[in-house]
Amino acid sequence: MSSLLTGTTLRQRRPVQEVVRDFDAFNKTVDEVSEEKRATGGFLAIPKKQRFVTHSCRSSFLDLTLHVASLSFIIIAVLVFGELRNYFYGEEGHYYRFSVDTAYSEHPELELDIIVATPCTNLMAHLTGTASNEFNSVSEFKHDPTRFEFTEKEAMYWNELKKVQRRSKEGTTLFKSLDEMTFVSGRVEEGLKTEAETKQREEAHAIQLERKKNPKQSMDSNSEKNEGTACRIHGRMRVNKVKGDSFVVSTGKGLGIDGIFAHFGGISNPGNVSHRIERFNFGPRIYGLVTPLAGIEQISETGVDEFRYFLKIVPTRIYHSGLFGGSTLTYQYSVTFMKKTPKKDVHKHAAIIIHYEFAATVIEVRRIQSSLLQLLVRLCSAVGGVFATSIVLNSICVRVSTVWISTSKRMKKIRPIDRHLEIVQPGIVIDT
Repeated sequence: MSSLLTGTTLRQRRPVQEVVRDFDAFNKTVDEVSEEKRATGGFLAIPKKQRFVTHSCRSSFLDLTLHVASLSFIIIAVLVFGELRNYFYGEEGHYYRFSVDTAYSEHPELELDIIVATPCTNLMAHLTGTASNEFNSVSEFKHDPTRFEFTEKEAMYWNELKKVQRRSKEGTTLFKSLDEMTFVSGRVEEGLKTEAETKQREEAHAIQLERKKNPKQSMDSNSEKNEGTACRIHGRMRVNKVKGDSFVVSTGKGLGIDGIFAHFGGISNPGNVSHRIERFNFGPRIYGLVTPLAGIEQISETGVDEFRYFLKIVPTRIYHSGLFGGSTLTYQYSVTFMKKTPKKDVHKHAAIIIHYEFAATVIEVRRIQSSLLQLLVRLCSAVGGVFATSIVLNSICVRVSTVWISTSKRMKKIRPIDRHLEIVQPGIVIDT
């Protein structure tokens, strides 16, 4: 045994650390690589845990950080622009509150513009109830002869008004918020008014020519000729805020002994209460506002029908913001309609009756406007939220990129080991 060992040349054994290092497939760390400085120095930076990276890793992380930063700044710009636009040009919010109407002694004005297919000489329009005792409706409302037929332009404006009226009736309620109110173009209102005045002047001119042809008939007090084919009743008049008052338009003579006997005898001049309502509102006029009765047209085929409208009126006070403030009192109302045709052989005058009742409550409307401090808070919250979110997203993206790059490099460095492996045991060296 000793002879075998004597003739055998022993190789110098390699340290165990070198053998383990040869089998090690992981990246080696060199002293020349120092900790990378943060690229941005701001809210988007490579985490401190990434202490040792190569030049290619550093470039990839920097590109990723710049992309996230660019996207964050774009989002911030969009949010800031949206907040500023909403503050200066956005839709206004309103606050509504119901309270008791203490101004019961006020006398709101009733404004109407209605055309009835009956000559003015055979038509009577007046108020009933408490208003008839305090106000003279006969002298307040104007009665002007006109034509019931449309002109070409008037028909166009009227159809546009009816179209808006149909839209306003969809899902209608007693009270509408300010953003639910329906408005029509001022061109439609002015167009209807202009065409009505034009027809009125033309009809008045035709009546004057007729009177010149028959001067004796116009001077005869016992003879009244129906002038015009229709009557336009329009104007403004104060009313009481009570329950039970009505506005009545009826056919038949309203004045004189002949009219009284004709009324009781049932032999009044024939009339037709087919009508169109262009305007019917309470309180100050709001231009363009479409009220429930605006654009209503009813045709009486028998000529003796009775049309009844029941109005429920709610006072609405709108407070104005700004330097001078103040408020505007207007009135909303809902309408219930009923048409009644009398039976044959029953004497009854055709009529248009509009009953109105004021509610005992008032709706107060105030504008909700954001202050400058609220705008600054919203801007800070939006910008801060994007900053915080971008930091989290950047950290996640960097971590995922680091793991992916490390795995790729590790797979490239693993190669099949084709050299001889030396197995070292104490005192024995075996070649394989």
